[in-house]
Amino acid sequence: MYQIFYKLQGKPFQLTPDPAMLFPSKGHQRAMSYLLYGLEQGEGFVMITGAVGTGKTLLIQKLFEELAHRNIGIASIASANLGGEDILPAVAAAFALPYESRGKEALLQDIRRHLMTLRERHSHALLVVDEAQTLTSAALEMLRILSNFEVAGKALLQVFLIGQAELQTTIVNNRMEQLRQRIIASHKLDPMGVEECREYILHRLRAVGWNNDPELAPGIFAGVYMAGRGIPRKVNLIMDRLLLHGYLEELHSLNQAALTVVLDEIYEEMADVPQTLEASSTPESQEPARATASSGRDSELMKLNFEQRNNVLLQLMHENFQLRAMVKSKPSAAPASDDTVRADARHGRSRRKRK
Repeated sequence: MYQIFYKLQGKPFQLTPDPAMLFPSKGHQRAMSYLLYGLEQGEGFVMITGAVGTGKTLLIQKLFEELAHRNIGIASIASANLGGEDILPAVAAAFALPYESRGKEALLQDIRRHLMTLRERHSHALLVVDEAQTLTSAALEMLRILSNFEVAGKALLQVFLIGQAELQTTIVNNRMEQLRQRIIASHKLDPMGVEECREYILHRLRAVGWNNDPELAPGIFAGVYMAGRGIPRKVNLIMDRLLLHGYLEELHSLNQAALTVVLDEIYEEMADVPQTLEASSTPESQEPARATASSGRDSELMKLNFEQRNNVLLQLMHENFQLRAMVKSKPSAAPASDDTVRADARHGRSRRKRK
């Protein structure tokens, strides 16, 4: 769509992780250094945490690329609220072992034998657990037990825990001191700073052959940073919508006014979410009927797949632009500029919030 209009070789701000698009921010470089350091140790746990959208999964995918030609047996789990009874079958499945109708002790023995076999063929075995903040304390304790497996004084399994900050909270609140002592390295991924956010946007555009079309006004970078709070996934969402807006309006130069339109549209689509795009609870003053209707619309939208949702939003945007064109074409006694309308709308929202 806008890729053809702007002569881009791909979609620069897609939401799905793509290792080829990884921007080497200071935080990601440091996190990768901790992961590689952990691999050299060949034991214990390495923990990487960060807020939603900071690029943890992308970092792991890049790590897998780096390790593709190294002699390491790798397995991974995308955790989904695994408890103490679920973690062993999940680990067995990750290592392609049978797990159905197998009890706890049988699974422990199966995994141990498999790890010893891997030790004979590889330098060591690595288990990567993504979304680890959803693990229960019992599941984390079982992983610690697996990390205790050793032969000739060398650990048979190393574990990388990747998750949100709640992972640290689970470990601390449950006083899991034995697990804490086995964490040999940890790092928290923070959002990007304003200059790094600018370089991130340019990095992604250049990766798909951007040749300054569309031209980006200097204020765009600071505006996107403030709206997305330096979180890569939010920056991707805003920039993707900005390029789509430019395509629909046939713009070859994008300025602060264009960004304001896009942010206002995002705000209008999610009226109870601030422009930072950070989720918030439903206001107490919201009418029950309105809340029920909103919940129903959300449920219907969630039933659609990603492509269908995009098509629905695109259709709505087309209709929105058509309505704007019709309004602009009608004569008015005292026409107001778009900037004035947007300023009044924002002022009105501010007054409502203060109330």
